[in-house]
Formats: sequence, structure tokens, C-alpha cells
Amino acid sequence: MKTVLVVDDNELLCRVTRDILEMEGYKAVTAFDAAQALEAFEKENFDIVVTDLRMPGMTGLELARAIRDKNPGFPVIMMTAYGPIEADEIRACLGKENLFPELLDIIRLCLTEAEQSVVSGERT
Repeated sequence: MKTVLVVDDNELLCRVTRDILEMEGYKAVTAFDAAQALEAFEKENFDIVVTDLRMPGMTGLELARAIRDKNPGFPVIMMTAYGPIEADEIRACLGKENLFPELLDIIRLCLTEAEQSVVSGERT
């Protein structure tokens, strides 16, 4: 079972996202800020991270950078209500207003690409 770390300071959205991911067959763990997310990332093996962009303290982009510093190529998906952003640290940026089903499609794509790189001997 693939494990997704969902990070958002909006606890309701975070929990709803977790519930939808679990209904789709994923194990989903929630964190309500970047510090909590980094702590969880150290303790558990995740396959992908989905994070909000704007959060108090560390932003989602700073979180993505911290994760990629530890694990280059690790798939991080950004979600935001403030318009799309592009950055090397993230695989995709999705608007919160239309999060589903697009988030599920992007997660599947990222996980499939990661599995294919492992099979072909590449490191992500």
C-alpha cells in the first residue's frame, strides 16, 4: 500500500483529503504544519507528499526543498488557493478549488513514474 503525507494548516481540508485517499486505497497520514510534516517524514517511509503552499512558519515550498534535500527527486505535489506556481522542487501544483479528481490522477502518475524508474534502475 502506497503512503501519502498530506500537509495543510486547514485541518478540515487535510482530513477530507486523507479520507478520500484512504477510500482510493492509499495509506494517508496528516500533518497540520511543515514542522509536523518533517517530523513524520523522518519517522515513516512515504511514497509522496501533498502539501499546501501557504502555511504559518515554513511554507510548502520550503518544506518541499527540505524534503528534496534529504531525498532528491522525491515527488512533492503542491496545492494552493493562490494560483499556480512552478518550482524544481515540486512535481505539480493544483488549485484547491478543483482538487479532486485531479489530485488522484497526479498521485497515480507520480507513483507510476517512480515505480518505472526503480524498475529501469534510475534513482528518483
